Amino acid sequence: MITKGYIPYKGYWSSPFCRWQGKLQHEHAIICAAATAKRFLENLNVPPEKFDGLVLGTTIPQKQWFFAPAHFAGLIGNEKISGPLIAQACATSAVSVNYAGNCIEMGTHQDILVATCDRCSNCPNTIWPNPLGLGGKPDYESWMVDGFNTDPVAEVSAARTAENVAKEYGVTKEESDAITLNRYLKYMDSLANDRAFQKRYMIPVEVKVSKKEMLLVEEDEGITPCTEEGLAELKPVFSDGIVSYGAQTHPADGNAGMIVTTRERADEISTDKGITIKILSFGYARAKKAHMAAAVTPAAEMALKNAGIKISDVGAVKTHNPFSINDVVMGKLMGIDEKIFNNYGSSLIYGHPQGPTGMRLIIELIEELVMKGGGYGLFAGCAAGDTAASMVFKVD
Repeated sequence: MITKGYIPYKGYWSSPFCRWQGKLQHEHAIICAAATAKRFLENLNVPPEKFDGLVLGTTIPQKQWFFAPAHFAGLIGNEKISGPLIAQACATSAVSVNYAGNCIEMGTHQDILVATCDRCSNCPNTIWPNPLGLGGKPDYESWMVDGFNTDPVAEVSAARTAENVAKEYGVTKEESDAITLNRYLKYMDSLANDRAFQKRYMIPVEVKVSKKEMLLVEEDEGITPCTEEGLAELKPVFSDGIVSYGAQTHPADGNAGMIVTTRERADEISTDKGITIKILSFGYARAKKAHMAAAVTPAAEMALKNAGIKISDVGAVKTHNPFSINDVVMGKLMGIDEKIFNNYGSSLIYGHPQGPTGMRLIIELIEELVMKGGGYGLFAGCAAGDTAASMVFKVD
């Protein structure tokens, strides 16, 4: 349990998420995230020099990735700090926030900026030397596409792991489609009143179109409309399965981040001194081989146990749900009330940039709790390798 880690109210941001090969496809993820973070800090009136630590969560190499944390720190205006680069697939955000919280807990730092970013678009393509290949022919790896297609341990695609979990728990296509539509309609709530909910935390991103022209990306791009009839018509991806393309997320580009600090310093930065946001606990799990979606529940249960609470104490739940199956199974096993489950959408609908995916969900979780007058919030999400990570927060 973390006792000393706090997040200032409004001490966080997320860019819009853009479907891969969209408006952010040419942006260097580190440079784009640093520019967004700099704009965020200016809006919050917090000087970059304030931070004595940085955690950078990113999973898809960009040019000069070797220098990524120091590069990011320099771009935001603080050349005195660096920090670890954390890459744990879609658990990256939770692991990054947990790391920062524990740094505050141990007293090694007082003010940490946790930034997460990825660009799934135009992914790196790696050539690995292979002197034993025919004529020295090298091995080739497409960083994103090959990762989606085959887990080297489970030896199946991510989509097949979802089908394995669906089969084990008897999930039907009708249940899969119903939860997908539900999540889409909840995402639409975030667009109500001129995107009032999203504007509570979202920072626009500037994209360079030419030497003289800049484009401002202010909202998510590439959301696929969902209807009951449309989902019903889509066939499962696998002939022996139940999950269609409509019931799984899409790769995306974006960034998100937050300040993790002490209570006293959080009060100084917060835009509302009457709101306190506390990091409580972390949980993790690894499911049996080729059952990624099943890892979310035990990870969430560990985080709740470490926080000393039960699911009945929780006021809001947000999940990284790349497949509808994640929420169907987790909801059944944990008895989660749909009234608190993934309100205002989730990554199933608005996309999956890997590193920042969980960060945006945590930010939305905090904002929902603030709107409800406080309470406990649970974030949980699966990640590559049949793993999952989870965190509990408390808003007063």
